[in-house]
Amino acid sequence: MKTHKCQFILASDLFKGLENLWAAFADSSPPFSWGDNNRTLVTAEAILNHCDNTDSLAGLRSVATLRLRIANLPQKGQTYVDLEN
Repeated sequence: MKTHKCQFILASDLFKGLENLWAAFADSSPPFSWGDNNRTLVTAEAILNHCDNTDSLAGLRSVATLRLRIANLPQKGQTYVDLEN
């Protein structure tokens, strides 16, 4: 059986200082499953897409900060984010 490796960042690191955005994001019914999982990996691009396409998030100024952080990640928006940590 072949094993695979991937790199990811923690959501708590990505949203550090943006706790209000994290709370709004979590309350916005994002199309991601988490809760009882050990790891829930989604691309940073998917997080931004959800923020941009959700009325309650799209107008928040903190989304611009999140966008800048994601732009500075390795592989830009294709870096995985672990929503469980």
